[in-house]
Amino acid sequence: MSAEQEDPIRQRSGKYRTLSPCHSSNWQTDHKNGVVAKNIRQGQRWADSSDRRKGLDSPEGMRTESSDERPRRKSNAPLAIPYTTPASEFLYGHSVVTAALKFSRRRFYKLYLFDGDSAEVRGQDREVRKLALAANVEVTRVGNDWLRLMDKMSQGRPHNGYILEASHLPKLPVTGLQPVLKPQATFGVALNHQSREEAAVNGNSSTVKYGTGYRRYPFLLLLDGIRDPGNMGAIFRSAHFLGVDGILLCTRNSAALSPVTLKAAAGAAESLPILSVDQPRSFIDNCQQNGWKFYAAVSPSSSESEFSTGRPFYSTSTMGIPTQEHACVMMLGSEGEGLRWNMQKKADYLLGIEAQRAGSGELDSLNVSVAAALLCQAFLRKPVAAEKMRPQLQDKWIDLRERTGGGAAPAGVDMGGVGLAPAAMDRLGVAANEQRLF
Repeated sequence: MSAEQEDPIRQRSGKYRTLSPCHSSNWQTDHKNGVVAKNIRQGQRWADSSDRRKGLDSPEGMRTESSDERPRRKSNAPLAIPYTTPASEFLYGHSVVTAALKFSRRRFYKLYLFDGDSAEVRGQDREVRKLALAANVEVTRVGNDWLRLMDKMSQGRPHNGYILEASHLPKLPVTGLQPVLKPQATFGVALNHQSREEAAVNGNSSTVKYGTGYRRYPFLLLLDGIRDPGNMGAIFRSAHFLGVDGILLCTRNSAALSPVTLKAAAGAAESLPILSVDQPRSFIDNCQQNGWKFYAAVSPSSSESEFSTGRPFYSTSTMGIPTQEHACVMMLGSEGEGLRWNMQKKADYLLGIEAQRAGSGELDSLNVSVAAALLCQAFLRKPVAAEKMRPQLQDKWIDLRERTGGGAAPAGVDMGGVGLAPAAMDRLGVAANEQRLF
């Protein structure tokens, strides 16, 4: 038998390589049965590849530095999601993680940062890492072997290389709102019962702070039946941008504040006071007894049948600035059906947005998040200085005095503002369809 027939490596490659005695004995044993052994040692595996045979010429019988292959780094990523506590959640995305660390309303456990190559990513990493260290949060830098696990943490949604493990966002349970006798920087709430664990997350303060750039009463949103997390997050984002003082969430029929909602809010939910309401109708009764006024957001078409109830309907162009007169709550309903009828009956005023192309097609309403932004802007617009508006105010007051029989301005009518609130317009005796802002 020739040497080429005896050596299986020579049969496969056409070239003869001298193996160590240990390897030679193993191959002879396997060749007797005509089968290559399954447990081939490392030196034999490198001999099987034609572009790696140069390693066999080295004294160690292994590959040299000229080899293009590098040993694979062992993955340090765990197989399962590493929860620090059973109740923790994972926030993802640069804006959400940055806002959570900046406002510090949660308990933080660990921050995962993916190593990026670009200068922009490194600059963002330094910013986020600085906030995390200031909040005493453990920072873990991860590589490509963590990408699959990070995708699990973000539920398959874009995380941009930033994932923060934290406790849930505080949602203070309330049964009512306390009276607000004058515009100030705080308002009180009546707390509902909560367990010790819930109190550790939500807190137990009965005072809510709000800041304004001008003198006004507080303005809150009550969300009832909004189930789409994208719409919920968009409402939070608009509320933060426009200056809403807090969000009231009906817990039984609204979307949860999940990481998906928080991602859609782009970090806005971290700065807004959030109050949870278990029984909205009794909550409205308690607040109305304390002087709060409730506005139900409805479509103009659906409000026509409600004029017989004695509650006026106002649009964004006729509503004035209610926050100059009293504390306000605007109620928003579900995406498809709108605000529930039993909630509309509790409202002091009906409120809507006039369509500029009425009857031109099937689109007779706006997305709830878009409508919320337009209505919030109408509530929170700043009064213009009296000096700038004096000519228009004088003309408007002359017109009102002629229609109402003359006399001094009724109590509560501020001629230095940009417009008149509904209550003041009612005292002037002006019809709802004649009340216009300047």
